[in-house]
Amino acid sequence: MKGITPVIAVILLLLITVSMAGFAFIFLQRSLESATAATGESMNQQLVATNQKVAIVSAAGTTLNLRASGTQAIPMGSVAVLVNNTLTTSGSCPAVQQAAGSLFVCTSTVALCNKNADPLTRSDVSVSAPGGTDATSC
Repeated sequence: MKGITPVIAVILLLLITVSMAGFAFIFLQRSLESATAATGESMNQQLVATNQKVAIVSAAGTTLNLRASGTQAIPMGSVAVLVNNTLTTSGSCPAVQQAAGSLFVCTSTVALCNKNADPLTRSDVSVSAPGGTDATSC
C-alpha cells in the first residue's frame, strides 16, 4: 500500500493540471472570439463612414448645392456646413438620408458667398461629412 499512494497523488495532480489547462483554453478562446467580432464590426462601421463623402456643386446666397460623392448613402444630419470655420447650418442637413451620387441642398443661417471679387472679403465655405471634407472660396 505504501507504493500506491504516491501514484494516486501524481494521477490526481495530473488530472487537476489538465482540467485547469482546459478551463484556461476555453476562457481564452471565448475572449478572443468576442474581441474578434467587436473588431470586425468596428472596422465595418469605419469603412462605411469613410465612403460617406460629399462634394460642393455650387454655392449662392444662403443655399449650398451638394452631391453625395461617396459609395455609401449619407445619413440624415451628418453633414455640417462651415463658413469661415464657423458652423452655420440651420436644421439637419440633409433632412433625409441621401443616396450615393444624389444631389441635395443645404441652407445656411448666414450668406455663404458674398460675390465680392476682393480676396480679403471672400468666404471660405467647407462641408464636412463622415467620409471627408470639401471646401471652396467664393
